[in-house]
Amino acid sequence: MAGPIFVPQFLKMKKIVIPVLFSLLSPNCYSQGFYLKVGLGYAGAIGSQSMYDTPIPFNGFPTGYNGTRNNTASTEEYSIKGVSMGAGTLGTLGVGYMFTENIGVQLDAGLSFSSKKYTFNDLNVGLSTGSGGSIPGNIMTTQQANSPFLLMPSLVLQSGDEVKLYTRVGLVLPMSASISQHQVVSNAPGTGALVFDDYDWTLKTSFSAGFSAAVGVKYAINDRMSVWGEVSFISLSVYAKEQDLNGITETSQGVSQAYPASAYGYSPTIKFSKNAVVDSSLANMPTYSIPFSNIGVNIGFAYQLSDGGGRRSHKRSHEDISPEKPYRRR
Repeated sequence: MAGPIFVPQFLKMKKIVIPVLFSLLSPNCYSQGFYLKVGLGYAGAIGSQSMYDTPIPFNGFPTGYNGTRNNTASTEEYSIKGVSMGAGTLGTLGVGYMFTENIGVQLDAGLSFSSKKYTFNDLNVGLSTGSGGSIPGNIMTTQQANSPFLLMPSLVLQSGDEVKLYTRVGLVLPMSASISQHQVVSNAPGTGALVFDDYDWTLKTSFSAGFSAAVGVKYAINDRMSVWGEVSFISLSVYAKEQDLNGITETSQGVSQAYPASAYGYSPTIKFSKNAVVDSSLANMPTYSIPFSNIGVNIGFAYQLSDGGGRRSHKRSHEDISPEKPYRRR
């Protein structure tokens, strides 16, 4: 008697379970299709900082990015900190497409609204007087990225349900990553009337790809709108390509005078390369890497462009599976 009872029950369960598994593994219309996202966040620097000081190329020409060096007759005392030209307030606008409920692709465009400014103070530096002598002076170098623009194509993996956990991994492509640099040179107090010469430079960089990743959570407000929050990571360094002098401003006793770049005693344009021959004009210099790596926190909204009715049709497909229907034996 066991056989006739067991076989119908097994087949009855099979009739219920297989459609349910098929509905879970098949694409869910609610999560498929295109979506738009917008967000705002803040990124901070990660990693340490190395320096560049002629003639040894390390990082951060002409000196460090952030901190202080105090020179004496026999020693140099350093106090430097981590830096990233990609740190600051960042807005993102993205578009994505989900092939299934769990797998998709996404393209984010990131634009920095307020890049962090870094200052390096080089104290007690010997400044040439033009007659073979020198006097002690100070050099303050400030550097700030000019609204860097990044494209980040990535693969998206996410869980189901209204509260979705997701991760995205992909590339980061710096479409614009120039840097504004002001180098203010002044004689030290006690060496005569204070004179400040502000050299205004623009540093252009070469294109290079980096790596981006994020983990986050997304909560569906309704069939189309959801809110999201994530922790993001960018690993990116770009190389210096060209540095152009925009002009010089000299201030003495409260009076400022502007001079063109041609008044500079050296080449107003510096070319950087990995194979450089440096001469007295300083028109060619060895290139160096500029850090843009950062870790950030971002929040925003996402809008589903596909029809949200997929969730309702998915529910009806479950209602069609009724365990109370009698099994008809052939």
